[in-house]
Amino acid sequence: MYRHIIAAIDGGNNSDKALHEAIRLAKHSGARLTLAHVAGLRDLVVDSLGVYSGDPGYDLALQQGQEALERAQNIAHVAGLTDVASHMEKSWEGGHDLADLLLGYAREQQADLMVVGTHGRSGLAHLFLGSFAEDILRRSHCPVLVVRSLDDDDISVD
Repeated sequence: MYRHIIAAIDGGNNSDKALHEAIRLAKHSGARLTLAHVAGLRDLVVDSLGVYSGDPGYDLALQQGQEALERAQNIAHVAGLTDVASHMEKSWEGGHDLADLLLGYAREQQADLMVVGTHGRSGLAHLFLGSFAEDILRRSHCPVLVVRSLDDDDISVD
Protein backbone atom coordinates (compact mmCIF):
# COMPACT_ATOMS: atom_id res chain seq x y z
CA MET A 1 0.00 0.00 0.00
CA TYR A 2 1.09 3.62 0.21
CA ARG A 3 3.91 4.78 2.48
CA HIS A 4 4.07 8.50 1.60
CA ILE A 5 1.20 10.54 0.17
CA ILE A 6 1.56 14.14 -0.96
CA ALA A 7 -1.58 16.27 -1.15
CA ALA A 8 -1.53 19.55 -3.09
CA ILE A 9 -3.10 22.28 -0.96
CA ASP A 10 -4.30 25.70 -2.10
CA GLY A 11 -7.07 26.40 0.42
CA GLY A 12 -9.97 26.15 -2.03
CA ASN A 13 -12.87 23.70 -2.34
CA ASN A 14 -10.99 21.62 -4.89
CA SER A 15 -7.99 21.01 -2.67
CA ASP A 16 -10.25 20.46 0.36
CA LYS A 17 -11.92 17.54 -1.41
CA ALA A 18 -8.51 16.17 -2.35
CA LEU A 19 -7.29 16.65 1.22
CA HIS A 20 -10.15 14.57 2.63
CA GLU A 21 -9.37 11.75 0.17
CA ALA A 22 -5.67 11.91 1.03
CA ILE A 23 -6.51 11.73 4.74
CA ARG A 24 -8.78 8.74 4.17
CA LEU A 25 -6.07 6.91 2.19
CA ALA A 26 -3.33 7.77 4.70
CA LYS A 27 -5.45 6.47 7.59
CA HIS A 28 -6.29 3.27 5.72
CA SER A 29 -2.70 2.54 4.68
CA GLY A 30 -0.82 4.03 7.65
CA ALA A 31 1.02 6.36 5.27
CA ARG A 32 2.81 9.57 6.09
CA LEU A 33 0.94 12.56 4.67
CA THR A 34 2.71 15.64 3.39
CA LEU A 35 0.65 18.73 2.60
CA ALA A 36 2.31 20.76 -0.16
CA HIS A 37 1.56 24.30 -1.33
CA VAL A 38 3.21 26.13 -4.21
CA ALA A 39 2.97 29.90 -3.76
CA GLY A 40 2.54 31.49 -7.19
CA LEU A 41 4.47 34.76 -7.10
CA ARG A 42 4.47 35.50 -10.85
CA ASP A 43 1.57 37.96 -10.71
CA LEU A 44 3.50 39.97 -8.14
CA VAL A 45 6.37 40.38 -10.59
CA VAL A 46 4.01 41.53 -13.33
CA ASP A 47 2.18 43.98 -11.06
CA SER A 48 5.20 45.37 -9.28
CA LEU A 49 8.74 45.40 -10.63
CA GLY A 50 11.33 44.55 -8.06
CA VAL A 51 9.19 42.43 -5.74
CA TYR A 52 11.31 41.04 -2.95
CA SER A 53 11.07 39.45 0.43
CA GLY A 54 9.40 42.00 2.66
CA ASP A 55 7.17 43.35 -0.11
CA PRO A 56 3.52 43.35 1.12
CA GLY A 57 2.30 41.25 -1.84
CA TYR A 58 5.08 38.72 -1.44
CA ASP A 59 4.45 38.43 2.28
CA LEU A 60 0.69 38.11 1.73
CA ALA A 61 1.13 35.28 -0.80
CA LEU A 62 3.35 33.37 1.63
CA GLN A 63 1.03 34.09 4.56
CA GLN A 64 -1.99 32.78 2.64
CA GLY A 65 -0.07 29.66 1.68
CA GLN A 66 1.02 29.10 5.27
CA GLU A 67 -2.56 29.59 6.51
CA ALA A 68 -3.85 27.06 3.95
CA LEU A 69 -1.22 24.54 5.10
CA GLU A 70 -1.96 25.11 8.80
CA ARG A 71 -5.70 24.72 8.21
CA ALA A 72 -5.12 21.48 6.26
CA GLN A 73 -2.76 20.18 8.93
CA ASN A 74 -5.39 20.88 11.59
CA ILE A 75 -8.02 18.99 9.55
CA ALA A 76 -5.64 16.02 9.25
CA HIS A 77 -4.89 16.01 12.99
CA VAL A 78 -8.60 16.24 13.90
CA ALA A 79 -9.18 13.27 11.58
CA GLY A 80 -6.69 11.28 13.66
CA LEU A 81 -3.50 11.44 11.59
CA THR A 82 -0.29 11.94 13.52
CA ASP A 83 2.35 11.60 10.78
CA VAL A 84 1.61 14.84 8.90
CA ALA A 85 4.12 17.33 7.53
CA SER A 86 3.79 20.44 5.41
CA HIS A 87 5.97 21.99 2.74
CA MET A 88 5.85 25.22 0.75
CA GLU A 89 7.57 26.02 -2.55
CA LYS A 90 7.77 29.42 -4.26
CA SER A 91 7.20 29.84 -7.99
CA TRP A 92 8.20 33.03 -9.79
CA GLU A 93 7.18 31.70 -13.19
CA GLY A 94 3.68 30.25 -12.74
CA GLY A 95 2.16 27.81 -15.23
CA HIS A 96 4.21 24.65 -15.66
CA ASP A 97 6.69 25.82 -13.02
CA LEU A 98 4.04 25.28 -10.32
CA ALA A 99 3.70 21.66 -11.38
CA ASP A 100 7.47 21.26 -11.84
CA LEU A 101 8.12 22.33 -8.25
CA LEU A 102 5.52 19.98 -6.82
CA LEU A 103 6.68 17.08 -9.00
CA GLY A 104 10.31 17.66 -8.07
CA TYR A 105 9.47 17.74 -4.39
CA ALA A 106 7.39 14.55 -4.65
CA ARG A 107 10.22 12.78 -6.48
CA GLU A 108 12.80 14.00 -3.96
CA GLN A 109 10.63 12.79 -1.07
CA GLN A 110 9.97 9.44 -2.78
CA ALA A 111 6.21 9.89 -2.60
CA ASP A 112 4.28 6.93 -3.90
CA LEU A 113 0.97 8.77 -4.40
CA MET A 114 0.00 12.36 -5.15
CA VAL A 115 -3.51 13.67 -4.53
CA VAL A 116 -4.64 16.84 -6.32
CA GLY A 117 -7.94 18.62 -6.75
CA THR A 118 -9.36 19.82 -10.05
CA HIS A 119 -12.17 21.96 -11.34
CA GLY A 120 -12.97 19.60 -14.19
CA ARG A 121 -13.19 22.46 -16.66
CA SER A 122 -13.43 21.78 -20.36
CA GLY A 123 -13.60 23.72 -23.58
CA LEU A 124 -12.53 27.36 -23.52
CA ALA A 125 -12.24 27.47 -19.74
CA HIS A 126 -9.67 24.67 -19.88
CA LEU A 127 -7.87 26.30 -22.81
CA PHE A 128 -7.56 29.70 -21.11
CA LEU A 129 -7.02 28.60 -17.53
CA GLY A 130 -4.96 25.46 -18.11
CA SER A 131 -4.94 22.50 -15.81
CA PHE A 132 -2.50 22.08 -12.96
CA ALA A 133 -3.92 18.62 -12.26
CA GLU A 134 -3.49 17.54 -15.88
CA ASP A 135 0.11 18.75 -15.87
CA ILE A 136 0.80 16.73 -12.71
CA LEU A 137 -0.99 13.69 -14.09
CA ARG A 138 0.96 13.67 -17.37
CA ARG A 139 4.40 13.98 -15.82
CA SER A 140 4.28 12.36 -12.39
CA HIS A 141 6.69 9.58 -11.48
CA CYS A 142 4.06 8.00 -9.21
CA PRO A 143 0.30 7.40 -9.31
CA VAL A 144 -1.90 10.49 -9.07
CA LEU A 145 -5.39 10.62 -7.63
CA VAL A 146 -7.32 13.53 -9.14
CA VAL A 147 -10.36 14.58 -7.12
CA ARG A 148 -12.96 16.74 -8.79
CA SER A 149 -15.05 19.20 -6.84
CA LEU A 150 -18.42 20.37 -8.07
CA ASP A 151 -18.23 23.31 -5.64
CA ASP A 152 -15.94 25.63 -7.57
CA ASP A 153 -14.84 28.65 -5.58
CA ASP A 154 -12.47 29.90 -8.25
CA ILE A 155 -13.01 31.88 -11.44
CA SER A 156 -15.86 30.54 -13.53
CA VAL A 157 -15.85 30.83 -17.29
CA ASP A 158 -19.04 29.90 -19.11
